[in-house]
Amino acid sequence: MSIEVRSLHKTFGDFVALRDVSVEIGSGELVALLGPSGSGKTTLLRIIAGLEAPDPHPGTVVRVDGAALHERSAGERGVGFVFQHYALFRHMTVFDNIAFGLTVRPRAQRPSKEQIRHKVNELLQLIQLEGLAGRFPSQLSGGQRQRVALARALAIEPRILLLDEPFGALDAKVRQDLRRWLRKLHEELHVTTVLVTHDQEEALEVADRIVVMNHARVEQAGTPEEVFHHPASGFVMDFLGHVNLFHGRMEGGQSILDGAPGPDAARIYVRPFELDIHREAAETSDGGGPNTVKARVARVLAAGPAAKVELSRADGEPILVELPHTRLRELNLTVGDDVFVSLKEARIFSEDYSI
Repeated sequence: MSIEVRSLHKTFGDFVALRDVSVEIGSGELVALLGPSGSGKTTLLRIIAGLEAPDPHPGTVVRVDGAALHERSAGERGVGFVFQHYALFRHMTVFDNIAFGLTVRPRAQRPSKEQIRHKVNELLQLIQLEGLAGRFPSQLSGGQRQRVALARALAIEPRILLLDEPFGALDAKVRQDLRRWLRKLHEELHVTTVLVTHDQEEALEVADRIVVMNHARVEQAGTPEEVFHHPASGFVMDFLGHVNLFHGRMEGGQSILDGAPGPDAARIYVRPFELDIHREAAETSDGGGPNTVKARVARVLAAGPAAKVELSRADGEPILVELPHTRLRELNLTVGDDVFVSLKEARIFSEDYSI
């Protein structure tokens, strides 16, 4: 089922939650709505679900497979919804929680007990909790509870699956395991899925496409590779991972670092892995020229897949550099060493932004 949202506006009193938002989600896609708190992503999800109504506005439309939904109730939309805090029924077993959406259907639409049992057992196998049907939510781990919540949403065979920060209450290791599990599950089921998250790593790892939101607007939409490697704005680049910000200027089509901040200054964004460290200025590609910054080693963090080196510029501004461990061993850095930092790649944005 494809989803089309056009010219969506939503206000709560004086607060603008959505401002002229348009999004298209293809049938069978898993799309992540990514952004900071208050950016509008959950409001957009709730409007798709029918839990909120958009403001009356010319051109506003919400469609699923071409059929307008903005006048349909939540119950008529065929939507499965999973929240951050599970919302499982504590007095019901795992089996009964998953079966709930089927057992409360009107009698004419309700499957038989045997059909319900078959469906629930299928879902228990899908979420890899076959032996836990008789347990209660209090007897499950957080990750297991979230799988049950997802199975309950899938039991009604939704046309659209909406996930609102589903792993936000879990610890980092469990979140990582469930992200991989969710991606594998989606590849098996191909249910059109919209995932709300503020976790950049989660969006980049799980989604087919990412919609980056900020201040009630869509900043950029594209594949994980597009938004990460070709950000449309300084906000998108900064939000999708740590960046170093330099002020500079353009001269002959070349970025000149260490320029003073000002109305005509360029904002030069460089990710930590797009920098290199040298012992001598002459070792840099420009021989210590305009794309080299002198700095002092403040801290060396060698744990992890890449080494991180925290540096301090003469003006006190920090620089973070990520290096392969082999490069770190070559440099043999210690705290207090004076070094030179050079750019391997950079992006320039002239606009200011705020989160």
